Amino acid sequence: MQRQMFLRSIAAAAFAALAAAAAPHAALAQTRGPIKFVVPYPAGGAADQITRIVAQEAAGILGTPIVIDNRGGAAGMIAAEAALRADADGATFFVGSNAPMVINAAIYPKMPYDPEKDFVPVSGMGKSPLLLVTRKDLGATNLAGLIELGKKHPNGFTMGSASSGNITHLAGEYAAGKLGLKVSHVPYKGSAPAITDMMGGNIDIMFDALPSSMQQAKAGRIVPLAILDSARFPQLPDVPTLDELGHKGLEASAWFGVVARTGTPKPAIEVLNKAINEALQRPEVVEKLRNIGAQPMPGTPEQFGAFMARERSIWVPLAKKLGVKAD
Repeated sequence: MQRQMFLRSIAAAAFAALAAAAAPHAALAQTRGPIKFVVPYPAGGAADQITRIVAQEAAGILGTPIVIDNRGGAAGMIAAEAALRADADGATFFVGSNAPMVINAAIYPKMPYDPEKDFVPVSGMGKSPLLLVTRKDLGATNLAGLIELGKKHPNGFTMGSASSGNITHLAGEYAAGKLGLKVSHVPYKGSAPAITDMMGGNIDIMFDALPSSMQQAKAGRIVPLAILDSARFPQLPDVPTLDELGHKGLEASAWFGVVARTGTPKPAIEVLNKAINEALQRPEVVEKLRNIGAQPMPGTPEQFGAFMARERSIWVPLAKKLGVKAD
C-alpha cells in the first residue's frame, strides 16, 4: 500500500510539473487573441523577412498566432509610436532595429519616444552584414572600379538607404567617406523599394542589408562589390570583404529583435523570449535565415539589452561626429 501511494505521489508530481511547464503557452493561446509584431519597414525588406521566419516558428511553439503589422516611415518611429499606443498587456510587441532603437536618438532633434525608457528588451532575432551594391549600368564591376569611377564624377553618386537614420544610411555615409566616395543620400521607406529603384537605374549605390539585396545580386540584377564584415558570407562566396580589399574597420550589420512596451508583464516577456530562442535553435529556421542573408541572434532579454547598449556606444557618437541629420 505504501509503495502504491509513493508511486502515485511521484506520478502526481510529474503531472504537475508538466502542467506548470505548459501553462504559459496554454495561457497565451486561451486568454487572448493573436500576438501582434509591429514591424517598422514594409513587406519584402530585411526586417519583414527575418520577422516572418522567426514569428511563424515561434507561433507554432506558443500555439498562438502572431500577426505581422508593417508600418514603414519616419525611420521606424511611426511603427514605434503605434506599438506604444497599444496596451502593455503582452499582446503587442515592436520589432526594434538599428534606427528606431539606437541611431534616431543621435540624428533627430526631437523624438516622440525614448527607446531606452519606453521599451524593454525581449529577444534578438537576426542580424545581417551590409553589402555594397551598384546598379548594373553604372560601369563598376569591383570596388577599385567604383572608386576610380567616382573620381570622374564630380557630383558623386546617389546613395539609397532604407530610410534616414537607418544603418544603411549611417554606415553608408561613414563607409563612403572612408572609401573616398562622394554621395548624395536618397532615403526610401525600406530597402525593398530602394533596390527596386536601383534596378530601374534611379540610384547608383547602396550599402544594403543582405536579405533585401542578396537574391537580386545572385540573379545578376545588381552588382555586389563588397561585404561589410570580417568574413565572407557563405551564400556569396565570391564577394570579398572590405577587410580583404584593404579597408579595415568598416563593419556594419542590420539587426532585428523584439522589444515590449515598458510595463509589459514579465511572464509574457519570458514566454515569448523562450519561444523565439527555441525557434532560432531549429535547423530549418537557421537555414532559412542564412538563405536570405541573415544569422540567428538568440539570447536572454538581458543579453539583447546589453547588445543594444553596445550599439548605442558605437553609432550614436559616430552619427554626431559625422553630423548626420535626418532628411
